[in-house]
Amino acid sequence: MADNYPQSPDVSMAATIANTGTLEKTPNIEPIAKIGKFPLASDLNRLNDYEYYKKLFMGKHFEAFNVRIGDKDYNRAHAKLRFLVVNFAGLLSKIMADMLFGEPVSVKLPNGDQEWLDAFWRENNMDVQCYESALGNSYNGDAIFKLRIGPRNEKSESTVIVEDIVPKIYFPKIDGFNVRATSKEQVLAWTFVLDGETYLRQEIHTPGKIQNKVFKMKGEDIVAPVSVSTLGDGSIKEEEDTGINESLIVHIPNWKTGDRHFGLSDYLDLDTLFYALCNRLSKIDNILDTHGDPILMVPPGIIDEHGNVNKKALGVVEVKEGENNKPEYIVWDASLDSAFKEVEKLVEMLYLTAEISPDVLGMGTGTSDSGRALKFKLMRTLAKVSRKRLYYDHAIKQLVYTAQKFAKANNIAINGKQLSGEPVMPEIDWKDGLPIDNHEQLLDEIQAVDAGLTPKTEAIMRLYDVDEKSAEEQLKVIEKERPAITVPSMDASKSNPFMQKKDDKTQPTTK
Repeated sequence: MADNYPQSPDVSMAATIANTGTLEKTPNIEPIAKIGKFPLASDLNRLNDYEYYKKLFMGKHFEAFNVRIGDKDYNRAHAKLRFLVVNFAGLLSKIMADMLFGEPVSVKLPNGDQEWLDAFWRENNMDVQCYESALGNSYNGDAIFKLRIGPRNEKSESTVIVEDIVPKIYFPKIDGFNVRATSKEQVLAWTFVLDGETYLRQEIHTPGKIQNKVFKMKGEDIVAPVSVSTLGDGSIKEEEDTGINESLIVHIPNWKTGDRHFGLSDYLDLDTLFYALCNRLSKIDNILDTHGDPILMVPPGIIDEHGNVNKKALGVVEVKEGENNKPEYIVWDASLDSAFKEVEKLVEMLYLTAEISPDVLGMGTGTSDSGRALKFKLMRTLAKVSRKRLYYDHAIKQLVYTAQKFAKANNIAINGKQLSGEPVMPEIDWKDGLPIDNHEQLLDEIQAVDAGLTPKTEAIMRLYDVDEKSAEEQLKVIEKERPAITVPSMDASKSNPFMQKKDDKTQPTTK
C-alpha cells in the first residue's frame, strides 16, 4: 500500500485566510479557487487511511476492500458472493489494548499531591479512556488527548477535563526539519451542519493561547468567516489564554519512524493478508454451499418432453441411453485440501507478520509450566506491546504534568481538592497484561526480601496491589500476629545433644 502521508503539511487553509483578513472585507462572496478547501489535498491520504482502517477494525472488510480496489469488474464478481469475514484486524487491536491497559496502570506523584492526582484520574475515568485510546491508536496509527477547563455537566463546577479526540480532526503545523518536535501550532478542525448550512469549526492551539474560528462552507470550499456566536455557546470565546506555555494537546503515535510526524497503523502491512484469508474462506464456503444440493441424474424416458415433468423443479440431468441405467446423484469431489492448506499458511503468516503468538489466544501447543515460561513464548508479542508503551508512557506523563500546571495556573479544584504543591512529573507502574502466577510471584518476593534487596512494605504493595499506607498497616498486623521466635542458645552444649560440659571445656560425648 502506498504511503503518501505528508511530512510537513500546512495548517488548514482556513486559518491562513482568516489571518490575512481578506475574507472579512467580502463576507458574501462566492467560493473561488484562491480561498481554498477543507480538508486540504495534502491531508486526504491520511484521512482516507483512517476511514479504511476503521472499517477493517469494525469487520466491514468487503466495504473496505471495495473502497480500496475500486474495480467495477471486481465489484460485479463479488456482488453475488457471500463474503465471509474473519476479523483478525479487530482481534489484533483488542489484544494490544488488553495487554496495554487491561490492567489499570498505577500513576504516582513522588513528593507530589497524590490525592489530587487520584481525584483527577478517577474523575476523568482515565483507565477507560486509555483503553479506548489504545484501541483506536492500533487501527488509526494515531491517538489524541486534549485538556480543557469547564464544567463536566450543567450543575458541576469547572474542572480539568481530559478528552480522547479522534485524530481525523487533528491538523498540526509540522516543522519539516524536526518532525518529532511538538507542533507550535496545532489545529483541531471539523465541519458541522446548523440550520441547513455547513460550517467549518477551528480550534487553533498555540503556546499560551487558543483561537476559535468559524467559517461558512459551500461543498468543500471555504466561503467566508462568521462570528463564533454562530455556535450558540456563549462560553466559547474568539481567543482564550491558557495561563501556561505547554500544549493542551498530546499526540500519541502508535509507532513510527524518525522521518515522520504521524504514526503507523498496526494494519499497515497486513491488509493484503486480511483480504486473502477472507477471500479464500468465502470461496470455500460458497463452493460447499453450491454443491451441497446435488443434481439427480436419470436414464432417458423418465423425463416427459411434453411438460409433464418440470426439469428445473426436480433438478435433474438426462443422460444418453447405455451410460447409466439407474437414477443417481452427481457427487462432486471439491478437492479442497490445497485450499485449506493455504488458509493455514495465511493464518501462520498473519501471526508472524502481526507479531502475535498463538499462545496469547490459548491456541499454542502444550501448556506453560509457569508465568516465566509463558513470557518466553510471548516474547515478540510483549516486545510489540513494549514498543507501544514507550509512546504512551511519555504521553501520559506529559498529560498529567500539564494538567497540574493548567489547574494551578487557573486555580481549578478537582472534586473540591486544590493542588497544594508544585507540579511534579509522575511515575508510572505498568503491568504486562498477562495472567499473574501468584505462586511464582510470592517466591520471587520472598527471595528478594530475604536477600535484603527490597523492603517488606514494597513486596506487600506488589503482591496485593495496595498503596504504601495500606501496606504499612498490613505489615504491622503481620508482625503483631507472628508468633515469637525462640532464638537458639549459643551455648554449644545446650544446643547440641552430642556435646557435654566437662571441666569447663566442651568435649564430644563418647560411649
